[in-house]
Amino acid sequence: MNELLSRFNLNVDLATEARDLVRGTTGREIQGVEEKVEQMEQIKITSMFIREPQAAQVMGRPVGTYITIESPPLKINDPYVKQEIIDAMAKSIPTLLDDSLKPEDIVLLVGLGNWRATPDALGPKFIEYSPITRHYHQYAPEALVEGMRPTCGIAPGVLGITGLETFDVIKGIVDKVKPAVMFVVDSLAAQNVERIGTTIQMSNTGIQPGSGIGNTRQALTQQELGLPVIAIGCPTIVNAAVITNQAIQKYCIDNGVSFVESRARDTIEAIVSFFGGSLTVTPKEIDDIIENTSRILAMGVGTALFPGISQEQLELYAN
Repeated sequence: MNELLSRFNLNVDLATEARDLVRGTTGREIQGVEEKVEQMEQIKITSMFIREPQAAQVMGRPVGTYITIESPPLKINDPYVKQEIIDAMAKSIPTLLDDSLKPEDIVLLVGLGNWRATPDALGPKFIEYSPITRHYHQYAPEALVEGMRPTCGIAPGVLGITGLETFDVIKGIVDKVKPAVMFVVDSLAAQNVERIGTTIQMSNTGIQPGSGIGNTRQALTQQELGLPVIAIGCPTIVNAAVITNQAIQKYCIDNGVSFVESRARDTIEAIVSFFGGSLTVTPKEIDDIIENTSRILAMGVGTALFPGISQEQLELYAN
């Protein structure tokens, strides 16, 4: 799989998938990586802590904390599953922030992606459903529920629409508004079709937009922007080369045929070369997945930022 990802210039967005690739079939532990798994009624929460630079190099991602929430019913609009995920996010986010956020601190919410392409619209939809309150603090404080902190949000779009690099837009806002922390939501690319619409990843290491499809832009990290960056995402696409490779491998295993990865890669490349190897796949239910997931992420972040305030009240401050 590693050679396949390299051939098609694909990055692994999910830390759990990166871990599985490193472990391979041996299941060996990775030195410098700690993991804690919590099984709840409808969801599984995996907290992964990359402690050492050597482990970060092996994993191919920065030192930091990665929290993955998995729930197959996530893609179905089940209110019980939805609430369990929101509660899990609200509980986990303070851990990512080390409980350092003060009530008066400004929080910047950023929704990355292309609102014209449904699989890439998770970020903009997240902003649409998030409680935005900074302007009330400035112009109408009496309209706020007591205890609401100032939040502002932006969906900066993509270079092909705006002609502006996402990093430049966000850097300008950070320099002007001076938020204490930034939450960035983006669609992710998975290396397994079962991940689409069923997995949420949160981390305190920032994000590199476009890396999952080989279109890497400048990273949005604390080192680059000067403030903590909490990255949140959900897989919405899988590269066709990955699906085809898995299908060929399963066919070979099921029929007792020897699987030769190099020959499989050559065959896959010949088929998808018409698209430059960048053909990606998304399910026909992607509209519902984006709508449902964006609402869950907005309420999960909102509940963490505004403790003690009901979801009904938070929804009143959404765009």
